[in-house]
Amino acid sequence: MNHRCLRIPGLILALALCAGPIPVQAGASFDFLFSMDRVSNDRQMFLNVAVSNYGYDRVALEPVLPRLPYVEADLPVVLFLAHECGRPPAYIVDLRAQGLSWSVVFSRVGVRPDVLFYGIDRDPGPPYGRAWGYWRKNPRGVRLSDGDIAGLAQVQIGARTARLAPYDIARARARGTPIEVTVAEKRGRPYRSNHGRGDDGHGHGKSWKNGHDHDHRHDHDHDHGHDR
Repeated sequence: MNHRCLRIPGLILALALCAGPIPVQAGASFDFLFSMDRVSNDRQMFLNVAVSNYGYDRVALEPVLPRLPYVEADLPVVLFLAHECGRPPAYIVDLRAQGLSWSVVFSRVGVRPDVLFYGIDRDPGPPYGRAWGYWRKNPRGVRLSDGDIAGLAQVQIGARTARLAPYDIARARARGTPIEVTVAEKRGRPYRSNHGRGDDGHGHGKSWKNGHDHDHRHDHDHDHGHDR
């Protein structure tokens, strides 16, 4: 028997498994979402204040966290959309778990994309300017990419938690200041004197994806026709 032939299917299977989503690592802690004492960088602070601002507690959120492929990118959308449609976070996560794009999930719960552009009355520049332009041309029919929706939800949350205009948050992002940094600078950093500095100065080097490292940039995904 040709042992090389036997090894090829095994190799293919192994590659397929590596490419698929990996469950949240056992023992992963999200205490920073519920206690400012456990926050150590700007990113964690952004998510902490988002959770507290929308009024969700550990009981409501902790069961759904392992079901989010990218907690950092997905949780703000879940919080924002749950608030907009009046549904619990678990309901939003259930829809997302069906493999639906965020654009389709918005449609399913009856929330128009207009809410993502509230307070942005002119082109904010990259990375949200193109999405803003598509929306202005076709507000009812626009299909935003997952990356655009994730980024714009963070803009709205940042504006809400920092008490700034959404346009100003988006413009700061266009100038190279991440949203979580704008929020931290506006609210003050109650954690260690290193001001949340992590991988690249403010904890921006890596994000939480089911055990994977993932660069936290939303402007990489501009496929506005993407849905399922």
